[in-house]
Amino acid sequence: MDDIDIELFDDDDNLIEDTDFISVLPSNFITVGEIETDSIKIYIKQDVYKRIEKFAKEDISKEVGSILLGEYEEETKSLIISAYIEAKFTDASASTLTFTHKTWDYIYKEKEKNYPDKVIVGWQHTHPGYGIFLSNYDTFIQENFFNLNWQVAYVVDPIATTRGFFEWKNNEISKMS
Repeated sequence: MDDIDIELFDDDDNLIEDTDFISVLPSNFITVGEIETDSIKIYIKQDVYKRIEKFAKEDISKEVGSILLGEYEEETKSLIISAYIEAKFTDASASTLTFTHKTWDYIYKEKEKNYPDKVIVGWQHTHPGYGIFLSNYDTFIQENFFNLNWQVAYVVDPIATTRGFFEWKNNEISKMS
């Protein structure tokens, strides 16, 4: 089994400075799933988590998505999701989501303007009423646009209120437990 470590925190009072890490590591967290030492440890700021959940429920007639921003520390395999940018100008239906050139232009402009110190750590999208999986097209997106060994996919089903992360493991995309 894979593991997901998710931390929810409201403010910077719950952070520990780590001089070996370009950011901060969480001081407390809840563990979701089973812990496996060869999996990425994912931390997500509570306000970001809540905003993604709200965004996922705003329009359940079609898939919606976003780009996840934050930091990754190789030594501890720790990924911190500390921001996101909604994917605007997409071509979307109930079962597909396509990031257009206009979408990517918007994302890169927003990142440069508001989050120049963060890196793209993955992407998020919804499967309203379809469950947690990566379709063939989702896999294509992960393989071609989010193919660094620490970039993740985060899928939310806002109807079933389920969610899940996918990571790179042994050069393959694997659902985390």
